[in-house]
Amino acid sequence: MEPITFSFGFVSLIIFIITVVSIAKSTNHGVLGKFVWILVAFFLSILGSILWLIFGRSKVRN
Repeated sequence: MEPITFSFGFVSLIIFIITVVSIAKSTNHGVLGKFVWILVAFFLSILGSILWLIFGRSKVRN
């Protein structure tokens, strides 16, 4: 395995973990909303984390 590929995978894992912790601590979404955001972050990797930062952290309108 090349060092660049390994580094990128490690950085992606760290960003995913930080995103999951941020989603879990969020009070703006219910259990289902948090579960969906975790799935988005998992399947879309870095893009999912960016989407969470842009759209997910904002308040949900009731």
